[in-house]
Amino acid sequence: MKHFLLITLYCTLFLAVHGQQRFKAGLVLGVTAAQINGDNSAKFNKLGLNAGLKVNTVLTEKSDFILEILLSQRGSQTELIPNSGIQQQKIHLDYIEVPIIFNYKDWLDKNEDYYKMHFNAGLSYGRLFNTRFDNSPLEEAGPFFRENDFSWLVGVTFFMNEQVGFFARYNRSMNLLFKSTAANPNTNSLLSYFLSFGGNYVF
Repeated sequence: MKHFLLITLYCTLFLAVHGQQRFKAGLVLGVTAAQINGDNSAKFNKLGLNAGLKVNTVLTEKSDFILEILLSQRGSQTELIPNSGIQQQKIHLDYIEVPIIFNYKDWLDKNEDYYKMHFNAGLSYGRLFNTRFDNSPLEEAGPFFRENDFSWLVGVTFFMNEQVGFFARYNRSMNLLFKSTAANPNTNSLLSYFLSFGGNYVF
């Protein structure tokens, strides 16, 4: 994992310096709001970090192919603000996430020659590398959580200028985080999904 991250960082910096007009490197910084179907809680209460690097490959004037590598913190919790009378339950999941995104651009600013609205759709691979449970009855199922996550995503980004944009995105897993079996009859199957909000900077 460490070597993979170092290689990705090197490639991103290389493209930023030598890519010229074909490639554009960038930074991503935001937050996630996550939940898990089947954990007996609701709403997107679990907040986390969503940050990393991105590389845009320019396909046409109005379309890009985007590859990102992100730290993505997900999971679930029963309440956003703890209630002193109720014990808060939390599942914290850390992923290295690699989204592959098709990006379509619209709303040309003719004065500064850039597109303000970017519409995103794609697929993402996540690798679970850390779990933590606070008062969760699902802690016993934690060792059986799947390390590999495959999801689809849709989103939109508004650019204030050619370099700075703000995004909103929805990710939903295509495979279960945990599958209920005859050996675990008292644990529901779990499906993860989350929202992410933040900004990106394109060099």
